[in-house]
Amino acid sequence: MAERRAVTTHRFDTIHSLRYDEDWGKIYPSHAAFVARLAGLIRPGGAVLDAACGTGKYWPALLAAGFRVTGVDQSAGMLAQARRKHPEVPSRVLALQDLADLPDRFDGLVCVDALENVAPEDWPVVAAGFARVLRPHAPAYVTVELRDEPLPPPRDQRQLPGEELLESGGYHYYPSRDLVRGWLDGAGFTVTDEADADFYWHLLLTRGPAAPPG
Repeated sequence: MAERRAVTTHRFDTIHSLRYDEDWGKIYPSHAAFVARLAGLIRPGGAVLDAACGTGKYWPALLAAGFRVTGVDQSAGMLAQARRKHPEVPSRVLALQDLADLPDRFDGLVCVDALENVAPEDWPVVAAGFARVLRPHAPAYVTVELRDEPLPPPRDQRQLPGEELLESGGYHYYPSRDLVRGWLDGAGFTVTDEADADFYWHLLLTRGPAAPPG
């Protein structure tokens, strides 16, 4: 796991951060819609954590909604791009696996297009970290990448089902939906809505039981 995390961080620092906005800066309609829905669930002026924020491409929407945004990412290179665009947003280098180290608690959380980089062994830790940094009954929006084709044969005998070692040196993990639901449930989350669109499984969550209607 340490090797995978180090390689992923190095690739984002030295390769992806330089061209990320140019290559992957587009925001799909489904992502924009779920970010807007999350915004509607957070109190005005609330504090929102963008976990694995990358270059901060969702910050404009969150800032426009009047939220106090904080960003964390394990890649210093990606954060440098985010800070260049939004120097007013506080941010720090921090991996998803270490979210519990944050002293603050937030009114909402987003983790978009990032969990495919999390290994199966780390998923329960990351889910628990999401819960740890959120206030009770706070909402979260996360995405899980979908793969529409079978995975290629394993390239390493240590690979677990759903793991893919990319030819480029990268790493992706595609967990089953049952596993994801189990990890989120174990961390105390309730799934309040979900959808499949634009290559991702979109999940709207609440920390703790969902609030009763009305």
